[in-house]
Amino acid sequence: MINKKKTNCYKKNAVIVGILFIIATIFLFVGDAFYGPVLDTPEYLLAAFPNRTAATIGMLIEFSCILAIPLIPVFAFPVLRKHSETLAIGYVVFRLFEAILFVLVDITKLSLVKVSELYISADGANAALIENIGATIQGWNEWAWVFYVFIFGIGALIFYTALFRSKLLPRWISIWGVVAIVLMIASAALAMFTVEIPESIFGLLVIPIGVQEMVMAIWMIIKGFDTRFLKA
Repeated sequence: MINKKKTNCYKKNAVIVGILFIIATIFLFVGDAFYGPVLDTPEYLLAAFPNRTAATIGMLIEFSCILAIPLIPVFAFPVLRKHSETLAIGYVVFRLFEAILFVLVDITKLSLVKVSELYISADGANAALIENIGATIQGWNEWAWVFYVFIFGIGALIFYTALFRSKLLPRWISIWGVVAIVLMIASAALAMFTVEIPESIFGLLVIPIGVQEMVMAIWMIIKGFDTRFLKA
């Protein structure tokens, strides 16, 4: 049995993890709402520099999301390790790797503002060269995002496996998470084989995990972890 002091500590951990999940998810979408129309449009070379303030604000908001990502497994670790230290460590490693990759993607995205500035002021010959540089950066970002989805997916599968086995949360939450992650990984796998997925379809494949994480976060904040099945 877990003593009352440890139970209260794990409750605090659950609340913090829930809040961090909300920050990581909501700030991601809010940040994208600022920079997406600027950097993800086909006319980004003409739009990025004139709208650099919106792009920069969006990236700064998204960096808050990045800071939350590695903190989630750190605060979940003391509870997860009671069930399986291997899964707990694996979750920390993959979420840290995810955060690093996220930073790299955001830095290259923000570099498009400078590319846009050079493109707008360039003459014909130089403009073509700069356009190729922009296309190369966009290509890197597309493949980095596919790779990111796999890293995020593996980390999430580790997390939900640990939750399912330990019964720290109701198993329907873990099962929902696994199904949602599999859908997201499937979309990334299709992208690897150059199968074109309409934006609307990809959005539908991302929604389940976004909703699941919010439901799980609220559950953890209100109910906390069920520590009855953990060893002292």
